Amino acid sequence: MDTHPNNAPMCYVKPTPEMHIKVSQYVDHNGKIYLPYLHDWQPNSSDLLSLIQVMIMTFGDFMPVYSKPKQNSAPYPANFGMPQASNAGSAYPPYPTTGYPPYPAAGGASNFVPYPPATGATNSPGYPMDMPMPNPYSTPYPPSNTNANNGQGTITDEHIRASLLSAVEEKMWRRIVERVNQRQAELDTLKRTKQELEEGRSKIESIVSSLEKEEADLKRHLSQLNDKKDELDKSLEAFERKDGIDVDEAVSTTAPLYRQLLNAYAEEAATEDAIYYLGEALRNSVIDLETFLKHVRQLSRKQFVLRSLMQKCRQKAGLAG
Repeated sequence: MDTHPNNAPMCYVKPTPEMHIKVSQYVDHNGKIYLPYLHDWQPNSSDLLSLIQVMIMTFGDFMPVYSKPKQNSAPYPANFGMPQASNAGSAYPPYPTTGYPPYPAAGGASNFVPYPPATGATNSPGYPMDMPMPNPYSTPYPPSNTNANNGQGTITDEHIRASLLSAVEEKMWRRIVERVNQRQAELDTLKRTKQELEEGRSKIESIVSSLEKEEADLKRHLSQLNDKKDELDKSLEAFERKDGIDVDEAVSTTAPLYRQLLNAYAEEAATEDAIYYLGEALRNSVIDLETFLKHVRQLSRKQFVLRSLMQKCRQKAGLAG
């Protein structure tokens, strides 16, 4: 292809009219070759010569073609299996279809490997083992109609058509796979976005529900505060209409036990104030130390009794200590 050597070449088995393609894991029904070397093609390290060597080893074990049933044809030696040829005057001798094709021997041996004589041809030349093999990628193929009549051309219209169909099919599949992968990636992104939006919606619904509950609580508390405000406004209006407020009537208890506790608390607070002012009087030299100590002892005993009484009242009323 025009992208060679960046991309692997497309290789095909081209059988003669007397041969059929043998489909295997390395060759499909169109003759296209599949090899790990082609699949793992590296532009910097892979080349056509190594590819041909791999094909020689692979097809030596797995024949890519087999002979059609022969009718009325003279058999050739078993080690060649060469179909009858009529192009004795062609530029290159025909390759055998079985066994390995001629390849330069190690050490550059110059012996000749004879080919079987073609029908109607004499003195068929041998092929020197040290002569370089013709490169099918550098040597131009003959036109497809050169040997169209006798069917012995290197590439026929069917081969070209199969090659083009396979190339187009491969390119189309590659584009389809790219499109499918692209659409799948977009679909995965949309699925993730949908999941994130659904999670966000759940969070927003939870927040809205919480806000609605808080709004209902706030409205209830606001209603209660408005009621208390109205009650306070009425109380202030009532106090303003009176001349004064009686302290003893302003504070009242609901039970005798609470009244006793309230009186004890007031008396204890008064005793605490009395002790404080006695200390101020001693500091200002209003009274002497002996008088101060005498009154402080009396007030302290009274304060102790009052605090003990308050503690018993609180326990009796079930209040916190």
